[in-house]
Amino acid sequence: MRKLFVILTMLAALMLASVGLAAAPSLVDNANVLTPQQKREVLTELRRQEQEHGIRMGVVVMKTINNEEPGKYANKLIDDVYNDGANGNIVLLQVIDKRKWYISTDKKLKEVVKGNAGVEYMSKPMVAKLKNNDYAGAYITYAQKGGELMSYYEANGEPWEPEEEFNWLALIIGLAGGGIIAYVYRGMLMSSMSNVRNEVAADAYLNKETFKLVHEDDIYTHTTVAAVPKPKNDRSSSSDDGSVSDNCSDDDHGGGGGGY
Repeated sequence: MRKLFVILTMLAALMLASVGLAAAPSLVDNANVLTPQQKREVLTELRRQEQEHGIRMGVVVMKTINNEEPGKYANKLIDDVYNDGANGNIVLLQVIDKRKWYISTDKKLKEVVKGNAGVEYMSKPMVAKLKNNDYAGAYITYAQKGGELMSYYEANGEPWEPEEEFNWLALIIGLAGGGIIAYVYRGMLMSSMSNVRNEVAADAYLNKETFKLVHEDDIYTHTTVAAVPKPKNDRSSSSDDGSVSDNCSDDDHGGGGGGY
């Protein structure tokens, strides 16, 4: 009974004022975070990407989903509402009271938005705008980045994946190894020179016939202590930078989500 109530509540939030739910709108702003002008701008971009790539691309903004998991809720939207794209379906769910986002894809677009890297290609620039309350900009960025992933797949026949990052550890190990070899080689050269040898004490290098210490004194002046308070975490330094921390992927759904 509870499951039926949740489904009915979700569908009611997505229903148009007119009869039926034959074609759910690509943008559902159930939390009223957008102005009418912003809604038009977001819808224009969503529809452009849908027409260009033959996909269904939705944005659903909810005040609350109560105790439902955003990932499972978004997957349900794919199954029941946004499922008529010829080349695949994708939806962005934003939950205002939880400050959570989730991008869900169907099986087709799971091969285009590949793994966490594919989701984060869309989510990181999007979440930066969400954190600044630029909701329209966030939704447009999501649509554009999704379109870029589609274009890459269409042109290359394979999903976009990030280039392998430069291995700084290998560089450090290589430099350290080279330094050790150079130091050993330098020591071998110095030991082979008859007029050069190492001394243990620094005063062994003084010419005692020409240098004489006549006065020695140590003067302590002062110590300066500077205390710098540790900065408090704020929204801009949060670890919620668009990285995927929630994942409800399965055989029929891809995607991932997190906070903002």
